[in-house]
Amino acid sequence: MRKPLLLLAAALFAVVSVFAQTTIRGKVTDDKGQPVAGVSVVEKGTQNGTTTDASGNYQIQVRANAVLVFTSIGFVEREISVGSNTTVNASLEPTSQVEAEVVVTALGIKREKKALGYAVATVDAKALEQRPEADVVRLLNGKAPGVDIGNTSGMSGSGTNIIIRGVNTITGSSTPLFVVDGVPFDASTNAQASFVYGNTTSSRFLDLDPNNIESISVLKGLSATTLYGELGRNGVVLITTKSGSNRKINNKTEVTITQSVFTNKVANLPDYQQTYGGGFDQSLGLAFFSNWGAKFQDPPVKVAHPYDRTALHGAFPEFNQTPGANNDIIYEYKPYNSVERFFRTGIIKNTSIALQTGGPNASFNANYSYTDDQGFTPGNALYKNNFGMGGSVKLANNITFSGTFNYAVTDFRTPPTSTSFGSNPSTSSVFGNLIYTPIAVNLMGGPEDGNNYLPWNNPVDNSSVYYRSNNDIQNPRWTVKNGFAGQKINRIFGNMRIGYEIIKNLNFSYRVGIDQYTDYNFLSQNKGGTVGGNQYVLGIHRTVTGRNTIWDHTALIDWSHKINSDWRVNVDAGINSQERQYEQDGQKSTQQLVYGLFDHDNFIVHENVDEGGGGIDFKSKTQSIGVFAQGTIAYNEYVYLTLGGRNSWTSNLEKDNRSLFYPSGSISFIPTTAIESLKGSKAINYLKIRAGYSTSANFGFPYRTRDVLNISTNVFEDRVGTVINTNSISNRLANPDLKPELLSETEVGVEGTFWDDRIRLDFTWYRRISKDQILDRDLDPASGYTVTSINAGNVRNRGVEIGLGLTPIRTKNWRWQIDGNFTLNRSLVYGLPDDIKQIVVDGFSNEGLFAINGQPLGVIQSNYVVKYDPKTGGPSSDPKGGIRMVNANGDYVASTVIGITGNPIPDFKLSGISTLDFKGFSFRMQWDWTEGGDMLAYTPGTVVGRGLTTDTEFDRLLPIILPGVKSDGTPNDIQISASRAYFNNYSGFFAMQDLIVYDATVIRLREASLSYALPASVLQKTPFGAISITVSGQNLWYNAPNFPKGVNFDPEVSSLGVSNVRGLEYLAGPTSKRLGASIRVTF
Repeated sequence: MRKPLLLLAAALFAVVSVFAQTTIRGKVTDDKGQPVAGVSVVEKGTQNGTTTDASGNYQIQVRANAVLVFTSIGFVEREISVGSNTTVNASLEPTSQVEAEVVVTALGIKREKKALGYAVATVDAKALEQRPEADVVRLLNGKAPGVDIGNTSGMSGSGTNIIIRGVNTITGSSTPLFVVDGVPFDASTNAQASFVYGNTTSSRFLDLDPNNIESISVLKGLSATTLYGELGRNGVVLITTKSGSNRKINNKTEVTITQSVFTNKVANLPDYQQTYGGGFDQSLGLAFFSNWGAKFQDPPVKVAHPYDRTALHGAFPEFNQTPGANNDIIYEYKPYNSVERFFRTGIIKNTSIALQTGGPNASFNANYSYTDDQGFTPGNALYKNNFGMGGSVKLANNITFSGTFNYAVTDFRTPPTSTSFGSNPSTSSVFGNLIYTPIAVNLMGGPEDGNNYLPWNNPVDNSSVYYRSNNDIQNPRWTVKNGFAGQKINRIFGNMRIGYEIIKNLNFSYRVGIDQYTDYNFLSQNKGGTVGGNQYVLGIHRTVTGRNTIWDHTALIDWSHKINSDWRVNVDAGINSQERQYEQDGQKSTQQLVYGLFDHDNFIVHENVDEGGGGIDFKSKTQSIGVFAQGTIAYNEYVYLTLGGRNSWTSNLEKDNRSLFYPSGSISFIPTTAIESLKGSKAINYLKIRAGYSTSANFGFPYRTRDVLNISTNVFEDRVGTVINTNSISNRLANPDLKPELLSETEVGVEGTFWDDRIRLDFTWYRRISKDQILDRDLDPASGYTVTSINAGNVRNRGVEIGLGLTPIRTKNWRWQIDGNFTLNRSLVYGLPDDIKQIVVDGFSNEGLFAINGQPLGVIQSNYVVKYDPKTGGPSSDPKGGIRMVNANGDYVASTVIGITGNPIPDFKLSGISTLDFKGFSFRMQWDWTEGGDMLAYTPGTVVGRGLTTDTEFDRLLPIILPGVKSDGTPNDIQISASRAYFNNYSGFFAMQDLIVYDATVIRLREASLSYALPASVLQKTPFGAISITVSGQNLWYNAPNFPKGVNFDPEVSSLGVSNVRGLEYLAGPTSKRLGASIRVTF
C-alpha cells in the first residue's frame, strides 16, 4: 500500500512541477546601461508575453525552465534561459537603426525597410501634432522628397494640391490614393463650378485630424503601389491613425489633453505708396480704378464726395449738403490705408483629448478633437469636430480582431473668390476689387470719419455702393456681408479586420472598410451686387448635396518560411473588391425676392445647372476587382528579390478592355552585410542598392464608351401652353474601343548611413512613361456630335529624389539633426496626333496651361509683346526671343496670337529641417527653397500697373521711354507718360501677358518651433505622466526675389483651385502667417 501511495505522490509532484508558474522580474537596458521601454518579452514557444515599461522594467509569469525572448526594433534579439532565477535582467545590443527599421507598405503590410526595392518616405506624429494647420497634407510640405504640395490660397480650409513624381495624365486626375488604416479614403474636392465663378472648395483630406495620426508613409513609385493596381498609379499616402496603430502601453491607461491657440494673420500685402492718389495723368479725383492721380498735399485737398451724386441723394443726404450733384467739396484727398485695415487677426483654437489603454493582448484608443479656425479674411472660418476610436484583441484561439471608427464634421465658410484680371472680377470676389483699392479711397471708414465716410451698404435697398460714379465696382465690405460659399461635411470612415493564424507563419485576414460622407455645398449672395451678371446681381442661391461611398473588401494570406540558414521566403496574396459611388442633386435659384432670406422658395428662377451652365444632378458608380500576389525571397539577409503583380477588372471600360495585369519586380542588395570587409565598418554603417520596375494604368472617367441619354423636363412651352420635355443623345460620341492609359516606371536608388549613423542618404532616380493618353478629339458638329474620347499621346516624367540627414552633434545632453529633401522632376509631352496641336489642361483657351508636343506638361500660353528679330529684320516667331517692339505711339506691340510664355515646373525644390535638442528643450526650423518655375500673376501686374506700390513712387511728371526698338530695329526714343507706360504696358492688361510672367523662385521659413518637456523627476509625485509646452509658427518669412519688390507677392497660391497644374494667379489673395502655443498634458 505504501509503495503505490509513494508512486502517486511522485506523479502529483511531477504534474505540479510541470504546471507551476514562476514570477520573473527584471530590467532591460541598452549597451550603455540606459533603460529600454517597449521591449517585447515573450516566453519562447508560447503566446505568453509582456512589454517593458518606461523604466525598462517587466514582470511575467512563466513555467519552470522557460526561455525568455527579448525583441525590440533597433536591437539584436536575445534569448535567456530562466533556470532557477526569479530575476532576469537583459542587456540588448543595438543594430543599425536603418537596418532594423520597419515601414508600412501597400495594404498595410509591415516590412523591413532593408528588403524594399523602392523608395518609401515616412513622417511621424511629431511632425504633425500641435501645429496651427488643420490640413494634414499642408503639414507634409517639404517633409518627403518627390512630393509636391501647393496651397490654393491662404484662406482657412481652402483646397490643397498634392502631386507625387509629376503629373502623369493630360486629362485625368493626378491626386494620389489616400489610405487610412488600410482602407481607401476619398480625397476629392467636389467643386461645383469652374474656378471662374468664385467657387472655393476644400479638399476632403481636410476631414482628417492631424492630432490623431500616428505616422504617414508615402509610397511614391509604381513598384511600391502595385498591389493597389490602377488606384495607386499616382502614388499612395498611407496614414496610420492612433486608433488603428494598436500601440501597447504597458498595461495601463493614459489620458492626454492638448490645447493650442494660434493667431492667423495675413502674411503678405503690397507696400502701398503714400504719395499719389486715384486718377490718371496726375488728375485730381476719386472716380478711377487706377492710382495715377495727383500728389497728396498737407493739409489735404478736398474734392467732391463720391456719394454726392443724383442716384444716392435719397440714401445719403448728408453728403449732398448743397443742392445739386458733385457740388460738396468735402472729402479729403489723402491716404487711408484701406487694404491693411480690411483684414483681421483670426484666432485658431484646437482642443484634443485622447485615451489609451490595453494590455499584452488587447489595446483600445479613443480621441476627440475640436478646431475653430478663424481666417484673416472677414467671413472665412473653419470648424472641425473629429471623433475616433479603435482597438484590437488577440484571442487564445489564434484569432485577432481589430477595428477603427471615425466620425468627422467639417464646416467651411468663405466669401466668394472668383478670378479677376485687375479690372473687376468675373463674378463676386472678396479680393477682386480689394487689392488695388486706390490710396485715397476710405474703404474701412465709419460714421466717425464724418465727410470722409464711404458707406458700403445702401440703406434704401441694401445694395452695394462704392466710389465710382456709375457704381460699377462691388464694395468688398458688401461682398463679405452678403456673399457666402462653403461646405458642410458629415463623414464616417473605418474598418474591421479579423485575422487567423492557421499554422505558424501562415496567416489569413479579412478586412472590410467604409468611407462615406455627405457634402452640402453652397454659394449664396443677396441681391444688390454689381458684378457677375444678372444671376449674381439679382441674387443667387445654389445648393448641392453630394453623397460619396466607398466599400472596400480585402482578403489576404501571408506566408513566411525560413527554408534554411541562408534562404527565407515571404508571400502575400489576396483579392480586393472596391465599389465607389457618388451621387449629387441640387438646385440653383436666382432673382431673390426678399433680401437676406436664402431659401429656394424666395427666388423666382430655379434651374438644375451650376453657375456655368453645367448639370448639377448626376450619379456615378464604378466597380474595381483585383487579385494580387507578391513574393520576396531573401538570401542571407543581404539580397532581397521581390516579384509581384495584380490583375484588375474595372467597370469604366468595355469588356474587352476592362481587364489588365500589372507586373512588378524589385531587388535590394545590402553590401554591408554581404561583403566581409564592410561588416562593422565605422565609415559605412549601412548601405543598400535597390532597383525596381513596375506598371499601372488609368482607366479614365466612366461613361465614355456608351451613348448617354440626356433627359430634360419643362424645357419650354409651346404656343398653346403645352410643357415640352426632351430626350436627347449627348454631344459626346461614345468610343467602345477606348483603352486605359498605360504606365510603366523604372527606379533605382541607394540608401546608406555613414560614420556612426551621423550621415544618412536616400537617393532615387526614376523614369515614368504614361502611354495612350485618354484625350478629347473635336468633331464636326455636322456629324451630330462635337467631341469623342480617343487614345493618343504620351507623357514622360523623370527625376531625382534625395533625402540627406546629418547629425553634427550627438552627446548625452545635446543632439543636433539636419534633414534635407531634394526634388527634381522633368516632364515631356510627345506623340499627340497631328489634328490635336495642343490641349488646354487648365485655365482659358487663350490664356492657360497647355499640353503641346515636345514641351513640358502644363506650359503657359498667352498673348505677348511682339519681339524684333535682329537676324531677320522683322518680328520674331519666338514669344521669348528677340527685342521688344514698340509702335508709333511708344507702346509695346501686342501679339494677335498666343504663344509659350512660361514653364511653371520648378527647376528643383529643396527643404532643410534643423532640430536641436538640449535635455528637455527642442528647437526646430524648416526652410524651403523652390528654384524657378514661372507664374502668370495678375496681382503684381495690377498693383504695379495701377500705380499703387512703392515700385511706382517716383517723379511721375517725368516721361518714360520703354526699353525696346521700333519696327525698323532702331532703339525706341518715344516718350510716354508714367501712367501710360505702366497701365497700358507693364500691367499686362492689353494682350501683353508675358510682361506679368515671373520666375516664381521663393525661399521660405515654413515652420519654427520651440518646445520644452518637463523632466520625469519633476513629475514623479504628481498625477501627470508628461507635460510639454510648444511655441510654434508657420510661414513666418519668405522672399520671392523676382517679383516687383513693393508687391511682396507670395507665389504659393493658385487661382485654379485644386488642379493637376499650377502657374496662373488671378488676384487669389494673400497667404497666411500663423503663430501661437500649445500645451500637452498626459495623465
